[in-house]
Amino acid sequence: MAKPEQFAVILAGGGGTRLWPASRRSRPKQLLSLGASESLLAATFRRLSALLGPERTLIVTAADQAQAIREALPGLPGDSLVVEPAPRNTAPAVGLAAAHIARRAGQDALLAVVPSDAFIRDESRYATVLRTALAQASQAIVTIGIKPTHAETGYGYLQTGAKVAGSADVCHVARFVEKPDLLTARAYLASGDYLWNSGMFFFSAGRLLSEARRLLPELSALLDELCASPDPIALAQQRYPRVPAISIDYGIMEKTQGIQVVPGDFGWSDVGSWAAVTDIRPTDVDGNVISGDAIVKASKGSVVMAEPGAPLVGVVGVEGIVVVATRDAVLVVPKHRAQEVRSVVDELSAQGRKELL
Repeated sequence: MAKPEQFAVILAGGGGTRLWPASRRSRPKQLLSLGASESLLAATFRRLSALLGPERTLIVTAADQAQAIREALPGLPGDSLVVEPAPRNTAPAVGLAAAHIARRAGQDALLAVVPSDAFIRDESRYATVLRTALAQASQAIVTIGIKPTHAETGYGYLQTGAKVAGSADVCHVARFVEKPDLLTARAYLASGDYLWNSGMFFFSAGRLLSEARRLLPELSALLDELCASPDPIALAQQRYPRVPAISIDYGIMEKTQGIQVVPGDFGWSDVGSWAAVTDIRPTDVDGNVISGDAIVKASKGSVVMAEPGAPLVGVVGVEGIVVVATRDAVLVVPKHRAQEVRSVVDELSAQGRKELL
């Protein structure tokens, strides 16, 4: 029997408001380079294309971001961009990709679903872990859990159970848990039984469609029709915007049984705030990340980024500060409060200042 085809599905429809003002709806987080030579999305596509081939590496994005994605990835095959008619969160986005792949390669085809905006330091080890996860995905839903390096309160966790029979690396998932407070995160770290939830999932197209029938019937009804329709694009345009918006974590992963996890230790970060930039980019002797037209003196452990078109940024005598300048906005925030950047975005939205969103 022929082995099922394997596909990567890159979820690239988010806005990344925690990296405002560099991240906007028209240029979301995954299109930022954050001082590197390629964007987070380009790096994700490169890694997965090397593993599975560009023709089997799909990107799911929102309609208003499709053109920006194509411009950012000029080598993207024409049929590898799956466009959501409207943003409906990750469960419908993954379902849309699963239906697309089921039509193309059958329901036994395997999917590696990954975010578009994560940083990976050790790409060789990452590829090895993905191969292990895909090898298990014909038998179960599999996720990758990141070995924690500190008591992080900004990530969800999963608790590992017993080892899967016949595997040295794969464990059963005992439960998913929400983002903890600091004391709970410290207890998770000390126990050794908890991993960070990476948001990477592996399964067959048929398994995803089956789980949707059981847990998300409104979405499932559309997905089954898309698999059979002679014109799935027109059908999706008409029906997709009305399906309930729900994440795949909450809609399926936290409710289903028999999930397996492959522990990963490859220098992962979801770059969830400006504070994370010091973990993923080279620093100077004082621990600063400096990018663009900026002069930084007598400062330590700070992130100072001036985008093209921004004025010169001068920073003197600070510690643990984030300063980000674009052509039309400037952000200043202590690193330890970088998660609160969203409050600025919320206020801009309340004021109706769409040109800054």
